[in-house]
Amino acid sequence: MAEELIEVILDQMSDSLAKAKNAPFSAAKIVDAVFLQDCIDNIRMNLPDEIKQAKKIVNERKTIMDDAKKTAEEVITRAESRARELTETHNITKAAQTRAAEIDKKAQEQSKAVKTATDNYVLEMLNKTETILAANVDAVKRAKNAIAPQQAGNDTEKGVI
Repeated sequence: MAEELIEVILDQMSDSLAKAKNAPFSAAKIVDAVFLQDCIDNIRMNLPDEIKQAKKIVNERKTIMDDAKKTAEEVITRAESRARELTETHNITKAAQTRAAEIDKKAQEQSKAVKTATDNYVLEMLNKTETILAANVDAVKRAKNAIAPQQAGNDTEKGVI
């Protein structure tokens, strides 16, 4: 949505420049500075949404990782507790040690799987954000390019190179 709004604002700026009158005895254009500053401010207000989204994604990743670590620690704590219970008698000591190792391994695998999934999610969100930001940069470049030929043409008419 911000991208569409930025496109509209850039179109308004372009139209304003196209309709601007030339300054007397000059190729310079007379533009409404307040209007153009409002347009620039609106663009600035809408660009940070993608940046905020990227920060939110990174924070979500941290939260997910913290939760996964906490869960893994709880599983390990339960495994250790269970292992102590099982080792009360000599006959089941080996079985308890084996089971505790399995639980520990499973907890580590789960933690690794959550980390991998989280990393993939964050990477996907950052790629989407990068695409949106690149599109916004392209829109700004197009607006600049639309203005630049007008300025170059006006300078050439004055004999300025």
